[in-house]
Amino acid sequence: LVGGRFGQEPFLPSEQRLAEYYQASRHTIRRIIEKLLFDGMLIRNANRRLQINPDQLERVRAGIRSSGPVSLAFAYAAYPDSLISDVTAGLRQYATEHEIKLQIITSPSGHEPMIRSLENVSAFGINGIFILPYFMNEYVNVINRLIASDVAVLTLSALPGADCGSICSDDFSGAFMAVSRLIAKYDRPVYFWGARDETSTTQSIYNAWCQAMMEAGFDQEIPFYRSSYDACGTNPELWSMENKIEHPTLLARNFLKKLKFPVSIFAINDYVAQGIYRAAEKLKLRIGSDIMISGFGDLPMASRLNPPLTSVRSSRTQIGYRAAQTLHQMITGELTTPVHLRIPMELVERASS
Repeated sequence: LVGGRFGQEPFLPSEQRLAEYYQASRHTIRRIIEKLLFDGMLIRNANRRLQINPDQLERVRAGIRSSGPVSLAFAYAAYPDSLISDVTAGLRQYATEHEIKLQIITSPSGHEPMIRSLENVSAFGINGIFILPYFMNEYVNVINRLIASDVAVLTLSALPGADCGSICSDDFSGAFMAVSRLIAKYDRPVYFWGARDETSTTQSIYNAWCQAMMEAGFDQEIPFYRSSYDACGTNPELWSMENKIEHPTLLARNFLKKLKFPVSIFAINDYVAQGIYRAAEKLKLRIGSDIMISGFGDLPMASRLNPPLTSVRSSRTQIGYRAAQTLHQMITGELTTPVHLRIPMELVERASS
């Protein structure tokens, strides 16, 4: 009721419908209704239909709002980069506007310290937390334990098995747009290049590449144009900025040596695309003629590369802002069910494609 689930309806549904919605017995629903009638939250009209008492509802909501200061946190096991910085800025903006305390929990040295920190979130006085997740059972388990202890949880990309909502860019649509544009512009298949198993984000991007290839009639080429390598998401030794660039560069040289030019390449992120640039330079290949390439993420370096890199841009600050807003709504009871929000992306075309 506090979350507004029935706010647009003049009367509450029947006991039977409520029992079906909440997967409870009618006896349980009836007892809850009797308690809410006694507390004044519900009123019964002359036709015995149930309505919400707006005055009592507002008193309850006011009590929730004044129950104490709200504290949010952003947790990530990674080296800070442009994504982390922009998301943090969005979180901080909302927190400042609503006088909410914001804490940062980070672990650049591995996942174990992060899991231990998440297990002790209550000790930090945190009401809601936004987590950068990885495809690891440890994250799923600790997130579900947090939810069970009444901590509001959102993840930056969906995590299968976790009973929480997520907020991130619409990665599938963004990647599909970039790959489809390369196919349409040069009338040839597009190579996929990058790691595929780190998070649900990389899986969405890969699936979008497959979809674009299939819709263009290149479904039979997919096995031959799929060039990927093992993800380093769970290996802290490969998290540093140097390795985000050097690791793909070393692999890209061997990848490019096998190709017949000109080619079109879709890189799973801008770091990987920069690796293609560096490998191409060593092999005397030209970006924008021998290699037409699109990245993903539109990091600040994309416009400074030579030639500037086509990339897919997301509003990372908006992701942080909406995450803080959604967590706040969950804490105050205005939002009671998990949501999976996707922020639209745009393709920024430059000379690389």
